[in-house]
Amino acid sequence: MNHRKSRGFTLIELLVVIAVIAILIALLLPAVQQAREAARRSQCKNNLKQYGLALHNYHSTHQVLPPGSLRGTGLAWGFVAHLLPFIDQANVYDTIDFEHTDCAQYIINQQTAGLPDPSSILLPIVTCPSDPNSQIQLLSGPTGPTPNSYNTGRLYPSDYLGVSGSKESSSGTCPFNGILNGDGTLYTKSRTRFGDVTDGLSTTFLVGERGIPSDWGWGWPICGGTECEQYIATERGLAPPDLPPDTNQSVLSFWSWHTGGTHFLMGDGAVRFLSTSLDYPTFLSLSTRSNGEVVGEF
Repeated sequence: MNHRKSRGFTLIELLVVIAVIAILIALLLPAVQQAREAARRSQCKNNLKQYGLALHNYHSTHQVLPPGSLRGTGLAWGFVAHLLPFIDQANVYDTIDFEHTDCAQYIINQQTAGLPDPSSILLPIVTCPSDPNSQIQLLSGPTGPTPNSYNTGRLYPSDYLGVSGSKESSSGTCPFNGILNGDGTLYTKSRTRFGDVTDGLSTTFLVGERGIPSDWGWGWPICGGTECEQYIATERGLAPPDLPPDTNQSVLSFWSWHTGGTHFLMGDGAVRFLSTSLDYPTFLSLSTRSNGEVVGEF
């Protein structure tokens, strides 16, 4: 009988196959990463749309937008606390007692007693999935990872802040007394009606993205320190994502982890993705409610 000798792969052939597979993987990975980021960006946009629906429903009910924050004896209740019933979180809203003007002490008391509280529950719409610092519960205060932060128990920071207008507080830092006379829509004790937005709802910001600083010490939406926590102004311009961490610039500027720009919720409920190259005067004009500016394409 004739025996045919079987022939296997040579070492060179195996190396060629491995090289081809490696090249295909190298070509595929960026496409997968881009697809994932596109999905995360879409989710972020949807979060802001949910904010828009909640703010419009709140306005329909109360004939005014919620205050950007209240003014407390310590930290202050933010506008997100008022929106809870309008984002299907009525059970969380029922845990709040707005009569307590020091919301931080109230929340600590609730958590210490093992009672329900509004800050230790993750609200999916307050965080951007592209932000690596999002959806992480923080223990604030002296025993947590940010011992210099104000003590308000366990909480989740947010990527979305109200737009108080074009001017930040005169101190240029992050005072707890906040902005009382903002020319935007959401600031301390604000009572903005859609009728007050004479510049046009489609060209006026309500809410924008600001990434969570890496120390998680800023951006507490339910109970926080007003300016820098629940709203900021646009005075410092629209910033890129590669800012030095935990500086006044990264805390007081709108910016995101998305490549090339940042999402903003407009007064008419639309969500716009604005390029970091947007010119500064246009950016300021979009943040005011009744300054009479004429805004072109942006």
